[in-house]
Amino acid sequence: MDLKRNKKRQFFAGILFIFLLVFSNLLYSALPLEEKKEQNKAVKKNKLTFLPIIYYTPETKIAGGVGGLYYFRTSKSDLKSRPSSILMDFVYTGMKQVLLEFYPDIYIDSGKYHLMGTLFYKKYTEKFFGIGNATSDDMEEDYNFRVARLDLSFLRKVSEKLYFGIQYEFEYNKITSVEEGGLLERLDIIGSEGGTASGIGAVLNWDSRNNIFFPTQGSFYQISTKFFKQAFGSSYNFNRFNLDFRKYFPIFSSQALVLQGYANLITGNPPFQLLSLLGGQNFMRGYYKGRYRDKNMLALQMEYRFPVWWRLGFVGFFGFGEVAEKLSQFRINNFKFTGGWGIRYKISREEGTNLRLDFGFGKGTVGVYVTVKEAF
Repeated sequence: MDLKRNKKRQFFAGILFIFLLVFSNLLYSALPLEEKKEQNKAVKKNKLTFLPIIYYTPETKIAGGVGGLYYFRTSKSDLKSRPSSILMDFVYTGMKQVLLEFYPDIYIDSGKYHLMGTLFYKKYTEKFFGIGNATSDDMEEDYNFRVARLDLSFLRKVSEKLYFGIQYEFEYNKITSVEEGGLLERLDIIGSEGGTASGIGAVLNWDSRNNIFFPTQGSFYQISTKFFKQAFGSSYNFNRFNLDFRKYFPIFSSQALVLQGYANLITGNPPFQLLSLLGGQNFMRGYYKGRYRDKNMLALQMEYRFPVWWRLGFVGFFGFGEVAEKLSQFRINNFKFTGGWGIRYKISREEGTNLRLDFGFGKGTVGVYVTVKEAF
């Protein structure tokens, strides 16, 4: 039964991807020639696009809505500076989830300052499997919640590739319903009654990527920390330390091998919603996001990217990762493995933004993802 269901998911996702590909190409082809020329000139400075949204992930099933993506440069005279972007969307999913999202990523004064953030409201349904590395599929339970989240970072350029700044994160989470007889109904798991998390921290970035949307060479190294305390208005006391190291190796003229090492380490008593989550469209594709969760997570991913024809490209990826309560509990033989492949369609040749279709395979699980931008 699961095999048939997975085959249906793959077939549906493939049809959906083809529809989006054809739709976006027809939309562009329908523009008058002069309008295309003006559009191609304008993209160097700014470009505003409103399009219907339709995608699929294991966490949402089929999802649809409307979104806007605005590319621009704050310095009109410096067309070589990195483009800023603001992404906005409203989405309703097949799981009756509601998402309202706003993602600014702004470079100011020719890249001297960098402001990036997340602001969203979600009315959501998720699956909870318990906490730890040894949870079983039989422990699966659904819960419904509402969450409002603000996550901001403001960085200043220290040198050509180095940025340093401060971060603030706020999240209010209210659980509206849980399964009768489930783990969350017992209220002995931190966060099962909902609450507020508020934390302040610092971040250090080294960024030498040749493109922020589809990099093929350079590096991105980030070290960040946040402290969630009652003094900051938080219902919980915990600390988070994060490492995100990415390296992009150019192969031949247009292909790339990409490596990512990731660590999310937490001390104190965080709510289960803000534990380290394994799975999803960016980490360990193939596993449901949060299928495994605990205080600490280590992961290593690699991806090979190469163009095929016209705007189409292909990727193959592999990864392994694990969660544990303590660092001393990590064991190589307990790590989860994923692998898969994906198709890319370049929405914007100028900026390199891709529509992506990924098939991820883990142990006894398959994830199909139709979305935009790269996993890492």
